[in-house]
Amino acid sequence: MLNFLTSHPFYIPFILLNAFIVYKVIKEVLGDNGGDDDDDDDDEGVFSDDGPTLDLPPGVTLPVSPKEPVLND
Repeated sequence: MLNFLTSHPFYIPFILLNAFIVYKVIKEVLGDNGGDDDDDDDDEGVFSDDGPTLDLPPGVTLPVSPKEPVLND
């Protein structure tokens, strides 16, 4: 074994570097939440309001009832 280490001097630092990288990846994946899903957060996702404020030209208005079906005449 000593003969192998003397002929390959970068073997031990290479193994230590790989172990450190694996440790950092596992720590990053698990993070502070311990692997829990992000669905349990209190931020409730993206806020949805009534829609954008449209700058419509004169004479054009928004529909009164969007749930009413539009039939072709």
